[in-house]
Amino acid sequence: MKPKIERYIYLSITFAKAEFKLRYEGSYLGIFWYLLNPLFTFLILFFIFSSSIGRPIIMYPLYLFLGVIIFNFFQQTTSDATRIIKENRYLIKSINFPLWTLIGAIVLKFLFSHIFELVVFFLFTLFLGNEVWTIIFYPFIALFFIIFIFGVSLLFAGISLYFVDFENIWLFASRLLWFATPLFYSIEGQKNLITLNLFNPLYYFITLAREVVIYSHVPSLWLVAGVICWTLFALAAGLLIFGELKTKIAERI
Repeated sequence: MKPKIERYIYLSITFAKAEFKLRYEGSYLGIFWYLLNPLFTFLILFFIFSSSIGRPIIMYPLYLFLGVIIFNFFQQTTSDATRIIKENRYLIKSINFPLWTLIGAIVLKFLFSHIFELVVFFLFTLFLGNEVWTIIFYPFIALFFIIFIFGVSLLFAGISLYFVDFENIWLFASRLLWFATPLFYSIEGQKNLITLNLFNPLYYFITLAREVVIYSHVPSLWLVAGVICWTLFALAAGLLIFGELKTKIAERI
């Protein structure tokens, strides 16, 4: 059983490497295109909000940039998941392989780019003179976040087979989620936003990462519990729904 799982993971890594290399093959900037979106987003938001709603927030540049790159990882991966089956329908029809490896490949592909973003964050932290040693804790948070994203991506890939418009629905919903999540503002003292974000899984991951990595705080137990619960829920829901629907994928594509 273990060797089989290792082969499947290797297959996901192979898919991810191929997509990562081919996506910008022939481009002058190459992999740096992966960094432009979060960097430009950060620069625009910082320019607009740093002197207003960002002023009370300690280490606002790091607060903003870490939130943007974490959300970017989630949004890009899940958006790709809504069309991954459709884009690979000919491969699925011609070759017999575990379909979850395609989802794993998406997660790994954007994990590669997320690592580049983290390098920029680390250099940014050095430049601003903030403590850098706390970044060693981020991989533990990232591990849960990766599992969470994998579960959500499985769920979305399965749903998109039966709802043709789900890709567009999620595109709109993710924009709403972007504004609802405290990326460029703080929800401290805002009761309605606090209540809303208690049902927002990204709030737990982003807040936990900020508390540990930027502010060197021991995280609250409710934040840790929220991360664990959302991770397990997303993985269970993704495996259940995708497992139920994957047998009917050939009929739908």
